[in-house]
Amino acid sequence: MSDLAFGLGFSGSQLESFGQALIERFGPLNLWTAALLVGALVIDHTLSRRARASFRIALYAPLALRILLPLGWSMGLATGPRVATIFAPLLLVGARPDIDPSVSQGPTWRALVAVAYVAVATLLATRMVLARMRLGRSLADAEPVPGHHPGVPCPILQHEDLGPMVVGIVAPRIVLPRRLLAAGEEHALSCVLRHELAHLGRRDGWLLAAMQFLCIAAWPVVPLWIAIARVRQLVELACDEAALAGVDATERRRYGHALLDMVEWRLHSVAPLGAGELHFGSTLRARIEALASQRHWPLAAQTLALSLASIALLIACSGAAPLDATAPAKRPYGYEFRTVSTNDATSGPAVASSQLDPSGRLPPEVIEGNVRANFGDLLACYQTGLAKDPKLAGTVSVRFVLGEGGMTNEVTAEQSTLPDNDVVSCVVGAFRKLTYPESRGGNVTVVYPIEFAPPRG
Repeated sequence: MSDLAFGLGFSGSQLESFGQALIERFGPLNLWTAALLVGALVIDHTLSRRARASFRIALYAPLALRILLPLGWSMGLATGPRVATIFAPLLLVGARPDIDPSVSQGPTWRALVAVAYVAVATLLATRMVLARMRLGRSLADAEPVPGHHPGVPCPILQHEDLGPMVVGIVAPRIVLPRRLLAAGEEHALSCVLRHELAHLGRRDGWLLAAMQFLCIAAWPVVPLWIAIARVRQLVELACDEAALAGVDATERRRYGHALLDMVEWRLHSVAPLGAGELHFGSTLRARIEALASQRHWPLAAQTLALSLASIALLIACSGAAPLDATAPAKRPYGYEFRTVSTNDATSGPAVASSQLDPSGRLPPEVIEGNVRANFGDLLACYQTGLAKDPKLAGTVSVRFVLGEGGMTNEVTAEQSTLPDNDVVSCVVGAFRKLTYPESRGGNVTVVYPIEFAPPRG
């Protein structure tokens, strides 16, 4: 087989493994984040008239943490050690001549999932970059606002169409529409500047950039998009609160009129989409309603309520199960597997008995038997590398979490002395496909070392 054929075969195997990993991660994440989003929205709505928007933003932090943290992450509250480790001795894998790596399996739906994920992520990233480039070209026509502006820590630009908004992260700028600087608009200008200065003081540009990158990396998580849209609304509300701190009812009405004016002006403006800009006139309805509703609890009560709510959501996103007082203590344990040869591995029983042990976990025979039943996949991975290097040899220790539902999660190569990374990735993908009978008693971390060596003689 040519090197190109080997490369294509490996790429297909790697794509399939990547697609399987995406399914294993984003499937549960959609369920977790949907539950967290519902909880956050309910608490947000309940406290909308009692707590500041700047505090309510924290309700959506657990949702982002759930995406960033491993699926098996747990706070371990009152559960003791929930993860045990099985250390298996070396499983000897040698080459077998009756396996032909030249047989192409063709793309699978898992590989298509991987391709779709990369394609959409690339499209979103390209869209963001192009939007920022369009905004930069539009701002080339902007001019500095003359005069001294005390208390404004960044340049102020005027533009015929764009604004009012804050653009930039490292070097932010405030962009104002030229008509806002006309005579008679001094009060509206004051309202707008106070709002935009609140954005700068809160570092909202960094927050919105982080949310954009998170959306690109985790775009299949649908609840994330809804949460980010809500956080953007709360950011504008929080800046309104900062701009109106300590003012009377008359000033609040004037601020509302300024909001309406900005929305009317923006109907005729050209604003690049997706560039991460912060608009003064966005989310109009919610902001007008918030201006007329200012019956917040005392600051201490708001802090306590939102802290408890955020902690409750954080505990929920950890996935820690309640403690079963009748269950025996769960301690790390190990099993002794005998070292098997190639013939033993392929002629042994496919899957042993699935009778659970007293702790509710799968016995070692099932784990060992399942590996033997799928021994051909490991040989196929090794054959691909052996065709390129007849002396290829080494050990790969595969680590994975065996869940109660029988699925293998978080499959990684914990340690490897095999010099061919393609073969290592293929072996990890083969372990990722393994499934087991359902068990109980918590997750189990399995570390399975496999020795690869060419046939003797």
